[in-house]
Amino acid sequence: MTPLPWPQLHGGFLVVLLSMAGCHGPQKKESPFSLEAQEAWREDRQQLTKLHRSGVCELEWTDEAGRRHFEPQVDCDLWWQPPSSFALQFSKLGETLGWVGGDGTQLWLFDLLSDPTQLTIIEAEAAANATVFGLPLAGLLDGWQLQPLAAVDPSSPEVVQSRLGPATLFTSSADLPPTRLATVDGQLEILYSRWNMIDRGLDDLNERSVGQWFPERVEWKLHSPEATATFWLRQPRRGLERQRWNRLFDLDRLRRSLRPQTTSVISEGSGPEGSAKTAGS
Repeated sequence: MTPLPWPQLHGGFLVVLLSMAGCHGPQKKESPFSLEAQEAWREDRQQLTKLHRSGVCELEWTDEAGRRHFEPQVDCDLWWQPPSSFALQFSKLGETLGWVGGDGTQLWLFDLLSDPTQLTIIEAEAAANATVFGLPLAGLLDGWQLQPLAAVDPSSPEVVQSRLGPATLFTSSADLPPTRLATVDGQLEILYSRWNMIDRGLDDLNERSVGQWFPERVEWKLHSPEATATFWLRQPRRGLERQRWNRLFDLDRLRRSLRPQTTSVISEGSGPEGSAKTAGS
């Protein structure tokens, strides 16, 4: 695994966020998804179309010096377009603090709080192994249940293969979405609550009921090193509803818009520091 380099405190806030997960422990009366429930859930996820959700996130983490930090009420916007393009914008009082995204091959992270501001690009060969505090960045969409997760072994349907690692999905009822995802290695838990229905009536020409469920509240918890984050994402932010989608997942356009002062590129051959080369943007 290739850990990403990132400055501490404010400069490190955005990437620490990505390594965070949160859950208040196992929920009562939970059980692993049965084989039938797994298949039904995969079918539902396969029908999801693009979405945009806005809200806030709350962050708590420990830095490398062992100091605890808490960042409340950070505005957050998530855009996703199948199969694997996504963007996460973090802002406060209308100012963009950071941007995380990918197009299915490369991943990128803009840290706009550091001095100088930074862009980190993770190339295709390194994307699957790039981590921040142990969390594979390529697994963010799986953490939000935006992509189908295949069973590892039909004889053990409770174990699914995700980009976060082998994991188990739990539910409180066979006909309801997951309540929790827990990785088999015990490092990560994700708690889902307040699932809401995505209204696709105006978008789907065949008036099908497609990809209805999206978790309004997602809590993440990483056990080692300890970090937590809670996201409340519900309706699109009014001022961003008409955002041009082709700009959201285009790295060149984002660079021109966000104007990072330095750029680091992580490739498959990166060393322990995680930076294969550095150049001014």
